[in-house]
Amino acid sequence: MNNPDQSHLVHGRRQRPDGPSPVDVISVQSQLVYGHAGNSAAVPPLRALGLRVAEVPTTLLSNAPFYDTTRGRVLPADWLAELLQGASERGLPQRAGAVVSGYFGSVANGAAFADWLDEVLPQSPDLRYCLDPVIGDTHTGPYVEPGLENIFSERLLPHAWLVTPNAFELGRLTGMPSLAEDDAIAASRVLLARGPEWVIAHSVSGDPGELVTLAISREQVWRWTSPHLPVDVAGTGDVLMALLVGFLLRGEAFEEAVGRAISGVHAALEATLAAGHEELDVLAATPAALSAPHRFRAQRLG
Repeated sequence: MNNPDQSHLVHGRRQRPDGPSPVDVISVQSQLVYGHAGNSAAVPPLRALGLRVAEVPTTLLSNAPFYDTTRGRVLPADWLAELLQGASERGLPQRAGAVVSGYFGSVANGAAFADWLDEVLPQSPDLRYCLDPVIGDTHTGPYVEPGLENIFSERLLPHAWLVTPNAFELGRLTGMPSLAEDDAIAASRVLLARGPEWVIAHSVSGDPGELVTLAISREQVWRWTSPHLPVDVAGTGDVLMALLVGFLLRGEAFEEAVGRAISGVHAALEATLAAGHEELDVLAATPAALSAPHRFRAQRLG
């Protein structure tokens, strides 16, 4: 935009107030035309909670890659760096309460984001960084460039206040078994030693027909179980993070926010199954999270 060839895009405004617009969350994730993953899954629940979101895309795709065709592209790293720089120039990191990162699409984008975090976090004492380390899942294996795992481990984890891996990602980040509950707790404690204050380990194996979600800090371990539903759609982890961050910014206690987030994600999956749709019903998540905070009982283990 500062290129002379783009001067036609620059214009003045005759009248405007001087006050900066509020922003609660900066969300740096993938973006889709059709379907729900990344920002396209996370932003609707956040806005339904009344929060203001600044969306920074790392990819612009027609749909998630599991369809027969996918159009669009991963953003070049210099584009992402410029978008992040523009967010800084408007003062967003100093006003937001949280910055969330998800799918980067390339190692170069992960590095560009890490460079930006290195710069803005010392200048933004109230900004909490929440890392969703998107790597893959048990039934897919890894679906990101291998170098991204080093970016997560070496550059982003030390900055993170919260990290939300699924069981597969937890194992990849720690090199430890993580699919079973006791193993996931042990692996989460290894992640805590690298910087975060909380780990949410989700999609952990429980009893037959159940999934376990764990919230682990240095002093606490919480556990929730929920029924495993026969549906595999994109965006569930993105909605989980969004609801959790949203309720935390609204002042909920950590375990209450996690319980609401699990309730919302489960309700969205139920609505998806009931409608027979191929994409997650993200609009069902927030009403359920608001109305049924204790649908799944929290159990404190430590």
